[in-house]
Amino acid sequence: MKVALLGNSQLAVSAAWGLCQSETAHEIVFVSDATSNKNRFVFSKEDAPGRLRDLVESNALSASDTAISFSNALEGLSGADVVILLPPGQSGFRSPQASKTTGVALVRRFIPGIEQYASDTKILMAIAPTNYIAAWTHQALGGGKIIGLGNGAATAHLTAEIAKRAEVSVKDVTALAIGSDWETYPLPQYCRVNGIPLAQLMPETEIDSLSEAVSRRCPYTTPSEWTLISHILQVVSAIALDKNRVMSVGTHISAGETSVYLNVPAQIGSDGVTSIVPLELDIYQREQFKKLVSQSAEDQSP
Repeated sequence: MKVALLGNSQLAVSAAWGLCQSETAHEIVFVSDATSNKNRFVFSKEDAPGRLRDLVESNALSASDTAISFSNALEGLSGADVVILLPPGQSGFRSPQASKTTGVALVRRFIPGIEQYASDTKILMAIAPTNYIAAWTHQALGGGKIIGLGNGAATAHLTAEIAKRAEVSVKDVTALAIGSDWETYPLPQYCRVNGIPLAQLMPETEIDSLSEAVSRRCPYTTPSEWTLISHILQVVSAIALDKNRVMSVGTHISAGETSVYLNVPAQIGSDGVTSIVPLELDIYQREQFKKLVSQSAEDQSP
């Protein structure tokens, strides 16, 4: 499987390293934007040889056969099975509108290359706000296999909090949260500790407190580096190995006549998102979901 990385240099290198070590890709290419002389998505053409040499040699030391290359033109996207769009370098806090404007401007430069060289690729969108940018990209391409990676931080936080409060190993915890770019709602009835419902391990007040703690997170900011890299590796592995894993990711859904991108549990295999897992929600959660759909429809409208 060929993976193309477009985005922040350090994130791209970290993602490449993880993919090499897991051997889920036989080829990785860093693709830069040849039309811009500044704010290149990956490292410059002059800086590339040193970066690539370090990765190639570290691969040899760890016995990884993944091929690594750099392209300073959009032709590097040719034949890519997965394209990962990473956020720009850290530049401090951005308002929601500034994040949208910046994200669209970044992605817009790669749309022609994706259309021409990788029209059937799976696109992993890690540029915040991920669902907004995924919806914009879906509209620009007239479709596409686009997966938003904006829910990893909330799921990670929920999982860690359950393990901490229940005093159990994080390995035994499964957690589920749904949401948009601006709201996150944990679903306690789908959270388990080795199959045991949370209600058997902590009082209702603690579960409510847990949900409030996760909901207060600021979703539209970019997740920390290692949380994002871990999420990328999980999704790429599910695609490469056709695992049909169920994860809460940014997914294109239709509710009546409304189509939006939301973070919902979806089955991910070799063709990207293969199905959306139906949920049984209580009355309050159904109202929350309707709110997510209506707010996202307004936010993501062209």
